[in-house]
Amino acid sequence: MGYGRLEAKVFKIEPADFPHILINPQRHGRELSGIDIQCRIAWLFGVRVLKVPDSGPKRKLLDATERLVVEKGFDLVSVRDITGAAKANVAAVNYHFGSREDLFDLVSQHIMEPLNDERRKALDAAGTKPTVKDMIAAYVTPLFTTAERLEMEISFFLKLVGRVLVLPDAGLFPALAAERAEVNGSFLDALLKLSTKSPADKLAAEWRFFEAGLSQALLTLSPDDDIRVLLDWWATFGANGFGGVEAAKKPNKDDSQGMLFDF
Repeated sequence: MGYGRLEAKVFKIEPADFPHILINPQRHGRELSGIDIQCRIAWLFGVRVLKVPDSGPKRKLLDATERLVVEKGFDLVSVRDITGAAKANVAAVNYHFGSREDLFDLVSQHIMEPLNDERRKALDAAGTKPTVKDMIAAYVTPLFTTAERLEMEISFFLKLVGRVLVLPDAGLFPALAAERAEVNGSFLDALLKLSTKSPADKLAAEWRFFEAGLSQALLTLSPDDDIRVLLDWWATFGANGFGGVEAAKKPNKDDSQGMLFDF
């Protein structure tokens, strides 16, 4: 399946919660993007379409890039690394994608668009009166459902997600940065509705700490880790971190797994 980039895309955001993405209108090749603070929207107009290839030389280059990014991180992956791993001509990256940076954009999109989609579905499924536990579960569980959707091995997928999540907004395709802010804003809105103690700016800071910590946790996974248990522990840790919203439920000793939620 491919994920095409729309020629115009608009996202609702909460600028007060995400001041680090308040950028002036700027051009990225053939695209123009920016954030309207008064209307609280992020927008993108352009003609480029990013589509994940299903097969062929472009897919080989994408797969090779993702493996290298998991191993080394974006900054240390060169065009020659990519073409060498894909057994392609050194000019293939520019020919098929335009540049190394455009190929990196496709890697980020390949992972984050379906992950954001799964997180929206999970948040909607949490209902109108979710608990903090429900919120964190809705954010973490899609890591597994998205890996299944993309037919990726789970530990590989999680490390790739970690590589993408630690990128600053300036390192992402503009619409993808806005989409990340929109999805996180939806979770923050839901948490704010539960909060009777925490001010919005404190809750936003706690969310950023949680997301950053989760990103680093994904990058430090080892082959011997029980990933589902580790992420459940992380979800419990995250729920406890939002103490101003509600106290997270402690694991029940009678529960053989002590799991926060079932998969």
